[in-house]
Amino acid sequence: MIPSARRLHPSPQAPKHQRHRAGLHMATTLSALLSLPCAWQSLRSVSPSLNLKSLNRLSELSQRHPELAPYLTREMALRARDFMTGVSRYRAHPAQRGAEVTPVIWQAGTTRLRDYAPHLAQAPVILVIPALINRFTILDLQPQHSFVRALVAQGFRVLLVDWDAPGAAEKNFTLDDYVQKRLLPVLTIAAAQNPVHILGYCMGGVLALAAAALRPAQGRSLTLLATPWDFHAGYDATGLDGRNLEKLLRPWLAGVEGVSDEAVHYLFASFQPLHAFHKFSAFARKDQASTEAERFVLAEDWLNDGIALAAPVARECFGDWCGRNVLAQGEWRIGGQVIDPHRVTLPAYAVIPGRDRIVPPESAMPLARALPHAVRHEPMMGHIGIMSSPKAPHQVWEPLAGWLREH
Repeated sequence: MIPSARRLHPSPQAPKHQRHRAGLHMATTLSALLSLPCAWQSLRSVSPSLNLKSLNRLSELSQRHPELAPYLTREMALRARDFMTGVSRYRAHPAQRGAEVTPVIWQAGTTRLRDYAPHLAQAPVILVIPALINRFTILDLQPQHSFVRALVAQGFRVLLVDWDAPGAAEKNFTLDDYVQKRLLPVLTIAAAQNPVHILGYCMGGVLALAAAALRPAQGRSLTLLATPWDFHAGYDATGLDGRNLEKLLRPWLAGVEGVSDEAVHYLFASFQPLHAFHKFSAFARKDQASTEAERFVLAEDWLNDGIALAAPVARECFGDWCGRNVLAQGEWRIGGQVIDPHRVTLPAYAVIPGRDRIVPPESAMPLARALPHAVRHEPMMGHIGIMSSPKAPHQVWEPLAGWLREH
């Protein structure tokens, strides 16, 4: 039987004190915007993520008509003002994610298994696996807008893995350790009565695939939400090309004992400065009292509240996954066994967001195609939008719940 709750453990609150990290967006974005008209070529070489068609056209225009430079500079300054307004309003916004109390039914080290529906003891179980690099709270953003609570409302018992930051027990963990010493025991608990639906989001989807491959008898189905696979496909336009990223980080990763969540946040933010520009500029124009603005703030808080990585895990993710592309090359092993999606015969459901800049469709699609019994769902949304957007319940959550009921 699935164990009953050992204790009630509050889920993380919104990290309002970490909103100062938005200052990084201000520095990188303003640098990009204000230097664009006069230093385009050098800027492009420093930040490959700025290699976008629209900005290429702007560069060509400024080169052909140098007399436009003052006007371009003025326009950039005005847009920078809108961006800074958005950042300031985000930092001052009163929205705060409540600390709901969620029963914890198992814990090892800093990894917990949360039970979102102990009252549904006989219901089909969904084991939800978030990424190691971010907290699970994007999956439970608000009581009235929560992916996991929506699944509970559909009659499923949701058990969610809360990784938390590495503690003393996990500081030298590899991905093999996380799967074998944390995820597989959790799967055994979740499947104590019947096989379970295994569901992973982002990096958690790769871990979910490993669990399904290693313990197929304990799985009823496999769901992959915005899950990366080929790290050399689709990333060129985002500035996060795996080969370049691995080369950049290799000397640094060789000597660290761990990678803080702040370091990871700064790394990804610096590669996509114009993404921050667009989202904060748009936020500045929103009604600050609206539900949409509140949801934006909570999602941004989630981004600011990442999880530190054990050094071996960071080396594997950035070196093996991004640099050597071992997932797509069929070389990733757990417990000595190659994790081959072609051999995972569970019914599978792959959500591949069409506007995903974190996991481009070109990266996720090869995994969905490799699974023998996969259904693909391709909503025109972003990576975070499939959890935070007002369209997510209708376009993503409800179709998934319907598919799960059929299996």
